[in-house]
This record gives sequence, structure tokens and C-alpha cells, in this order.
Amino acid sequence: MSLLNKFNKILNSEAKKRLFSNFISLSVLQGANLILPLFTLPYLLRTLGIDKYGLVMFAQSFITYFSLMADYGFNLSGIREISLHKNNVQKLTRIYNSILTARLGLALLGLFIMSVVVFSIDKFALDWNLYFLTYGMVAGTALFPTWFFQGMEMMRYITILSFISKTIFTISIFIFVKSPDDYLFVPVLNSFGHIFVGLISLIIINRQFKIPFKSQKTIFIRQQLQKGWYIFISNISTNLYTTTTTFVLGLITNTIMVGYYSIAEKLIRTIVALFAPLNQAIFPHLVQLTKKSSQEAIFYIRKILMYTIVITLGIWFVAFAFADSIFHLLFTSNVDFSILIFRILSPLIIIIPIASILFNIVLLSFKMDKYFFRIYLTGAILNLILLFVLLFVLKLSTIGAALSLLICEISITIYAGIVLKQNNIKVFKL
Repeated sequence: MSLLNKFNKILNSEAKKRLFSNFISLSVLQGANLILPLFTLPYLLRTLGIDKYGLVMFAQSFITYFSLMADYGFNLSGIREISLHKNNVQKLTRIYNSILTARLGLALLGLFIMSVVVFSIDKFALDWNLYFLTYGMVAGTALFPTWFFQGMEMMRYITILSFISKTIFTISIFIFVKSPDDYLFVPVLNSFGHIFVGLISLIIINRQFKIPFKSQKTIFIRQQLQKGWYIFISNISTNLYTTTTTFVLGLITNTIMVGYYSIAEKLIRTIVALFAPLNQAIFPHLVQLTKKSSQEAIFYIRKILMYTIVITLGIWFVAFAFADSIFHLLFTSNVDFSILIFRILSPLIIIIPIASILFNIVLLSFKMDKYFFRIYLTGAILNLILLFVLLFVLKLSTIGAALSLLICEISITIYAGIVLKQNNIKVFKL
């Protein structure tokens, strides 16, 4: 039997073929997400300097709160809704338009809140133009219906659009950013890429899927808000121990410390992003599988977890052992302090992919949204306590911020495993 025939035998159903196609599409996208920042990050650090780079990262951490507001819980609840009604055009139209209307409304609300904050606090008012230019990312988030394409299991659209956007952004950075004075070009180009992709995706949905934009009754919009509520609160809680760590660090230290911390965390997040394609591809599939047979879904998750743990262990060992070489290869400036932060955060290379499967796939597929919310809220409270102790009491600065994030991620992952076991969803059973 030829290799091609064996491969076709493995993909012996339309569902498996679609799953594999989505996985490949998202893998290409994540490959771009991994490779392109390896060009722009060192370049921006050298060109802008650690101070301006830290300022841009601080602005992005602040704006992330409003991206979170616009995204609400639709990044996951929307996928589930679209996946369950993908063959019903009438319901798809209603769900799509209700969610899109809600997201745009939340983005406008966020713009108003941000304006009040920026012009009321001197620290923000000093760089008001930076924050407003960065806010374009929120508009792009509201417009880009990733949740729709994932729910329809048509991830190639996401891949093509995002790849084009990121490539344009990367090339433009080298063209327009030549000195520290050009730091405003970073949010401008970033925002333009997000908005461009969002608008093009709406055109594709209208022409390819024959779904027009229609105003919806308030009751339908409210229904989608209710379905995404627990996920939204969970996302806020998640933000309280991820982006908030960078934000608080910027408030109590300076942009230089934010720069050093952001470099290390960004590399960790880039490595972890390697596993996003698998999670994004299998979520709609697992929603359908859970509906068919919960036991079959559990067996499926066990295999995914086993492969994830083995691969992440290997990646973590290489990253930890060769951190010095990796950083000195990427950055010409002195980033030894970032190497220390990177090594402290390095266990997240193992923890975050596991946590992503437990939270974004298992809990939501089994409709355990309330647990999703409670666990993340626990992590948020724990992180605020740790930040207060480590940053304000012990004065550990960036090291304290890194330790706080690490402890929180480990704690909520263990908590999620316990909750699943208590509900007889034994995903770690051999």
C-alpha cells in the first residue's frame, strides 16, 4: 500500500478530512505568527530602544482590556453556536448578525471609557495619541469574525486573511520605523492590519456564505450576550493575571522594566502559540463529538493531552537549556535580565497548552461554563494577591511579576483537572 493510500485510509471520513484541513490551515497561520515576530521584535527593540518599546507594549496591555470587552465571550460561545447551527442558514444569519452587532456596540462603549480614562489621568494624557492609535486594534477585533469561520470549520479564510495582514505589517515596520521617534507607526500599522482584515472578512461572509448584514431584535442580541456571559467574565479573570501583570508593572516601575518583561513573555507566548492550531481545529469537532458520545469525546481528549505533554516537555527542555543562545541570536542589545525572566516563565511552555485544552475545549464542550468562570476568577484573585505581596511588599519588580503569573497558571490548571475529575470527566486517566 502506498503512503498516499495509507494517508487516505486514515482520513476515511469527511469530518476527519475537514479537521485535518483546518489543522493545516491554522498551522500555517501559527507558523507565520511564530516566524514574523522573530524579525520584527529584535528590529523594534534595536530601533526604538527598550524605553519606547516598553511604552508601546504598555499601551497594548492597556488597550487589551477594551479588546476583551469587544470580544466578550463570543470567541468561544460564538464558535459553539455557529457549530451547532451550521446547516441552518436562517439561524446562522441571526446568530452572526446578533454577535457582530453586540461586538461593535461594545467597541464603541470601550472607546468612550478609554477616552475618559486617558484624559483624566496625567500618565495616560501625556501619550494620548498613542492610546487612540492603538485602539484601532479593538475595532479590528470587533470586525473580524474568527468565531464564525471556526464554527463553520472553514479556517483557511482566517489563515489567508491573517497571513496577508501580518505580512503587510511586518514589511511596513521595516519601511516606516527607522528611529525612536517613529514609535507611533507601530500602533498605526497594527491597527490598520486588524481593521483591513476585519472588513475583508465581512465581505467574504456576505458573498461566500450568502449571509447579509441585517439588524436584529434586541432580544436576540441579549440572548447571545447571555450565552457568552460566563466566558466573558472568565476572560476578564484571565486578563487579570496575564495582561494586568504587564499593566501593573508599568504603573509601579517604568517602561524599561516593562520592555524587559515583555520580551521574555512575548517569546513564551510565541512558543505556546504553536499549539493553538490544534486546539482551534478540534474544538468545533469535539462539540459535535460530545453531543454524540461523551465517552468517545473523553478518549479523544486523552490522546490529544498525551501528545501535548510529550511534545511540550521536549520544547521546554530545549528552550530552558539554550535560552542564552536564543536571546543572543535574536537580540544584539543587552537583554540578560529578560533571559532570567524567560527561564522563570519557561514552565508555561508545558502548562499553558494543557490549560488551553482543559478550559477552551473540555469545559466548554461539556457546557461547564460556570466552572470555566469560577476557576478563572480564582486565578484572578490569586494573581492580585500575589502581585500585591511580590511587587508592593517584597519589591521583586519583574521577577515578582513573572512568579505571580507562573504560580497562577499552575494553580488554575490543577484546579481545572480536579473539577473535571469530580464531574467524572477523567481526561488524565491512562
